[in-house]
Amino acid sequence: MLKILTNAKNIVFLSTCLAVHLISLCFFLLTGSTSLAVINAISSSIYILLLITDVRNTDTGIVIAFFEILCFSLLSELLSDGSMGYMFFPLGMVAVIFYLASVGKKKMLLLQCSGIVTTIAVFIIDVNNITVRIGRQADYGDLRNIIILSNIVVALLNMLYVSLLYMEEQDRNRAALEYNINHDPLTGLYNRRYFYSQVRTGEEKPGKYAIALIDIDNFKKINDTYGHKYGDAALVSISRIMTEALSPDDMAVRWGGEEFVVFMPGIEEEKAYDKLSDILSAIRNEKITVDDLTITCTVTMGVAVSDDYSNYEKIIGEADLKLYEGKNSGKNRMIT
Repeated sequence: MLKILTNAKNIVFLSTCLAVHLISLCFFLLTGSTSLAVINAISSSIYILLLITDVRNTDTGIVIAFFEILCFSLLSELLSDGSMGYMFFPLGMVAVIFYLASVGKKKMLLLQCSGIVTTIAVFIIDVNNITVRIGRQADYGDLRNIIILSNIVVALLNMLYVSLLYMEEQDRNRAALEYNINHDPLTGLYNRRYFYSQVRTGEEKPGKYAIALIDIDNFKKINDTYGHKYGDAALVSISRIMTEALSPDDMAVRWGGEEFVVFMPGIEEEKAYDKLSDILSAIRNEKITVDDLTITCTVTMGVAVSDDYSNYEKIIGEADLKLYEGKNSGKNRMIT
């Protein structure tokens, strides 16, 4: 739910402001406060216009709403013939505008200073009982405290809502950053950095592990003959085949260029060889189509198995030697 609200944060905020003004409009009409009813009617019209036009999803819409709230709070406190708690609206907007509007630092500072000045102005009006009488004004008596509390609650709920959205957005940004740090952007496979961070903690895992170095045969020729988009398509297709064939405990890694690593912890040799043979066969049979032209490609694999995680770099070296042995003996094969 928070993700949906984050994506539509401007519309939700504007809709909430409209709802508050419409409720206030009905309340002041029923109680006979014509001046406050007129102000809420004007404010409601502003939000309806913002919501039905293209500015609803822009910073412009939020800035207009920001200044509407400042003006509304100032005028409402002047016309309310006594404190109504409108000071809390601009005070809350000092924090809310920081999240909702993506403007430069200078503009943001100007907006927040405007909110602070308006808050102080409303406070001065409140403590000095400055009142402008226009139209009929109701005598609210004890109901005035309920109105003040309602305005405080509205301001606090807006701040709470924006705080939750901000935290949700920060979590999403952290997750995206972590993904980008650990994954190859083209294939979506893990990168070498993440592989090293995982294999170094492998001492806790029982049994043997297998490491396969996989290299696309004649990759330069594919790029030179068909273009780099075919080379990229081959990388993506092979990555998908490996991901689909491996178990959740296994790891496929974009090692660099046209080279991959498959890391399979806690697996017996024969099972590792069978799984890699299936991958080799699937790649041979894969049809890679770009712009109505279909190509195929093959890979060569070098595989090494060990139960000593502390010596993983040596095992990678052994797999690399087997890979070159496969390249020199005809390619399109697995050397174990």
